[in-house]
Amino acid sequence: MTGRLHNRLPRWHRRLVYTLTTVLVLTGAGWLAAVYLAAPPGEPTPAPHPWAGPLLAIHGVAAYAALVAYAFVGHAHVRTGWRVPALRTAGACLGASVLVLVVTGLVFYYVAAEAAIPFARWTHVAAGVALPVVLAVHIRSGRRAANLTRSL
Repeated sequence: MTGRLHNRLPRWHRRLVYTLTTVLVLTGAGWLAAVYLAAPPGEPTPAPHPWAGPLLAIHGVAAYAALVAYAFVGHAHVRTGWRVPALRTAGACLGASVLVLVVTGLVFYYVAAEAAIPFARWTHVAAGVALPVVLAVHIRSGRRAANLTRSL
C-alpha cells in the first residue's frame, strides 16, 4: 500500500455497527440482570421475569441485523485490512468474538441437548462482554496504523 492507509468504514456503516452492538450489549446485560439479579429468592436461575422475553426478542432481532451489518464489513474492510500485518491480530480477535457469539447464539435455537445450554450461555456472555472491548481495541489499532502511515 502506498500513501495514507484508509480502510475506515463509511459513517453510516460505522454508526450502524456501533448502534447494533450497543443494543446487543444492553439487551444482553438487561436479560442477565432480569433473570439472575431480579430473580425472587429461592427461584432456580435463570428465573422467569416479565422483562426477560421482550429483552430476549429485541436481542435476537438486533443479532440478525448485526449479522447483516457485520457481514458487509468483509466486502472491502477485511480484505484491505488483512494486507496490513499490524491490523491482523485485532481484526482476527474481533472476527473470532463475533463467530463465538454467532455459534453460541445458534446453539440456543438448534441444539436440543439441555446439557449444552449452560456452557453455551456462559460462553456467549463472556464473548458478549469481550466484544465491546475487542471492538474498541480494533478501532484504536486501525487509527494508530492510519496515523503511522500519515506521518510517513
